[in-house]
Amino acid sequence: MMKKISSLKIMAIAALLMVASSGYAAQIGPGSGITDAGDQDTAGQDRLNVDRTSVSLPAGTYNIGDFRLNVIDHTQGGTITPMLLSGAPSSYTTLWVGAAFNPIADGVQTVPESGSFTLASAADVYAGYFTASGGGAIIALDANNSGSGSSTTDHDNSFTAPTGAGQAVTGFLNGYGRTYAFEINISFAAPFTYVPITGDADSGI
Repeated sequence: MMKKISSLKIMAIAALLMVASSGYAAQIGPGSGITDAGDQDTAGQDRLNVDRTSVSLPAGTYNIGDFRLNVIDHTQGGTITPMLLSGAPSSYTTLWVGAAFNPIADGVQTVPESGSFTLASAADVYAGYFTASGGGAIIALDANNSGSGSSTTDHDNSFTAPTGAGQAVTGFLNGYGRTYAFEINISFAAPFTYVPITGDADSGI
């Protein structure tokens, strides 16, 4: 007997096919090239920041391409680690945590990354990072959104660094009206596989 597929599922399948056929890629984060990024956080301290501007992604698996950032001071030491998160300001869950990066030059740096994450349903995805060994001043920022950036940033300087996916990131001190010069670039790998539940009236054709 033929089973009926709901219109919502048809729309979702169509959207996934469009994404897959277009070679979908996305930049998450405000961008490494924002203007007026001439400030920095306090050197010798550490920060965990999440940009509150999200990108809405459909269900599926996504590959990480690279981490790009504008390094304002590579000589001050420390490392910076990118991450992607789901949730909503100011309570997030990690989807992916990258590798610690110790820059050796100033200016915009492109850091190849690897790994992937899977969304079982559509979600808003956020970009963030944290520093270690006093690397808080590595990244350039626009402290008052006077340039092309217009972000609010969740900020914490007393945090437990996440080590992988599925970890809660909360406890922020405040949300600053400032924009940090970084981005994480991703590409669509595969649609999420829907596994029908026995007895689901919409699960078959």
